[in-house]
Amino acid sequence: MAESKPLEPWEPVVLAPRLIAAREAIGLNKADFADMIGIDRSSYTKIEKGEKPLLPREASKIFRLFRVDLNYLYLGELGGLPPHLSSKVIANLKKATS
Repeated sequence: MAESKPLEPWEPVVLAPRLIAAREAIGLNKADFADMIGIDRSSYTKIEKGEKPLLPREASKIFRLFRVDLNYLYLGELGGLPPHLSSKVIANLKKATS
């Protein structure tokens, strides 16, 4: 039987919890967040479910609007998050994994 390789941090199912944590830290529901970044709500729901990738143009829009660093979104690196979001994001990630 073939051994499965570990998932990369940018894969949709791995990225999704970080995106959710950031959105919740910003204080928006899914519909408003999707509208603000300019994608249809059903597509955004699929991104949060890990069924669809977050495209660079969408991630770039998130950065421009909310200063959520692309290294956080795609790699899970917390260092580039704005101070007002980082503690909330960390708390949301802990809540999601417990």
